[in-house]
Amino acid sequence: MKKSKIIHLSIIVLGIIFIFIPAFHSTLWFDESYTVGIANKGFMDIWKITGNDVHPALYYWLLHIVYLIFGSNILVYRLFSVLAIAILGIIGYTHIRKDFGEKVGILFSFLTYFLPIMNTYAQEIRMYSWSCLIVTLMAIYAYRFYQSILNKDEKKIKKNLCLFGLFSICCCYIHYYALVTTCLVNLILLIYLIKNKESQKKVLRNFLILAGIQIILYIPWLIYFVGQLMHVGGGFWIKVGPINTTVEVLSFQFRRQLDTDFSFDSNTIISLIAAILMYIYIGIKIYQLKKQGENLKPAILSGGIYLGVIGIILVISIVMPLLYSRYLLVMTGLYIFAIAFILAKEKNKIITGIICVVVLALGIVSNMQNIQINYDPSNKELYAYISEEIKPDDIIIYSNIGNGGVVAAYFPDNKQYFLNFAYWDVEEAYKAYGPGMETVTNWDFLENYTGRIWLIDSENMGLYNDDFPKENTKILKETKRIDTKYHDYIYNVMLIEKY
Repeated sequence: MKKSKIIHLSIIVLGIIFIFIPAFHSTLWFDESYTVGIANKGFMDIWKITGNDVHPALYYWLLHIVYLIFGSNILVYRLFSVLAIAILGIIGYTHIRKDFGEKVGILFSFLTYFLPIMNTYAQEIRMYSWSCLIVTLMAIYAYRFYQSILNKDEKKIKKNLCLFGLFSICCCYIHYYALVTTCLVNLILLIYLIKNKESQKKVLRNFLILAGIQIILYIPWLIYFVGQLMHVGGGFWIKVGPINTTVEVLSFQFRRQLDTDFSFDSNTIISLIAAILMYIYIGIKIYQLKKQGENLKPAILSGGIYLGVIGIILVISIVMPLLYSRYLLVMTGLYIFAIAFILAKEKNKIITGIICVVVLALGIVSNMQNIQINYDPSNKELYAYISEEIKPDDIIIYSNIGNGGVVAAYFPDNKQYFLNFAYWDVEEAYKAYGPGMETVTNWDFLENYTGRIWLIDSENMGLYNDDFPKENTKILKETKRIDTKYHDYIYNVMLIEKY
């Protein structure tokens, strides 16, 4: 076996181990709890519930298949997310290496596993890792379709067009950034085929047929799509300040921060410096290679689509806030390929080595933080504390859906109530936690209830001190505060009996 193949396969093996190490835990935060809650619903229920959330249904369908095979298992769900990034790195060997050469393939796999954001989001029980994989496959088969046209290979034209179409429609149903990306890629291909229609009439016709099929297949979701845009316009998604957003977008791939609260900490500063230096290097290298007459079209297309999607989202964000850094992971396969392609042209091995060492160092530090946070003993305290005392007929009440959703995922067999005092339009979306959890707007449901009640609050027990109807009640367990390392969640837990 060639030395380059041994190196590449070694990177894949070590990289897969690297991204799996922090993933063997069952702690959740709110977004993940929503995923866990919806995974056991039927396919049509998932369609309806996610239609009232802010993401399409495909990922949840995939996870439901996992549920049908393995049952409701948080650890299995998490490993399923890591699997997508493991496959993405393998694609560096099976696809990128074959299409663009050994060095590009090796660097693609290396960056896939060791960029801080990749080994962090690989573990999220969310749609991001699978979106990244599917978008990358869509782009790969778009390029292969283009290459088969140039080579006039009829058999490969049909095969690559069909695979491109398959991954395109999957993109549309897995994440809206993936939808924008696939629309942009389809548009680029359409323009190319129209410009060359005299020699590509048959291919253009087949492409238009495929485009029509994609549109028809997406029509059933359009009603939900419009409704979800209204949610965004109404502030359903998190709004981020312009300075914070700029820093996050620039440094995203070099950071491990998952939290919605942005901070200018040492991680942010170091990752921002590393990212800016990388962009300066890539800019200089592109200039040098263009002067030397190198063909940079694959990298320019890949990087241009990545930047193009950000530009489109920025324009839309003038009307409604859509630019959110974590969603960039959806297109990060394109970002990684562009860097790998340019870096593969570097003839100075010292420069290549320095860049890889810096990425590796940032990735190791990031993963060490992941390991420390994910396996911290504090993460187990909430479940251990409640499960020790909870009875089948106990009910659970919370007004903070953030930590309340986690409790709902941990104890789905107990009746629960989310007190939606802010009257958010979330009742349909939060059926993901049903039938155990109900969304209510007042305390009326307690009027005729007798029995034990668990109150769950966040930073204090305001839920009891300010609002709870205390008549005919007694405290069985005083407030216990539990601080978890995972996403820095805080739980205040109290057990009450109503008679």
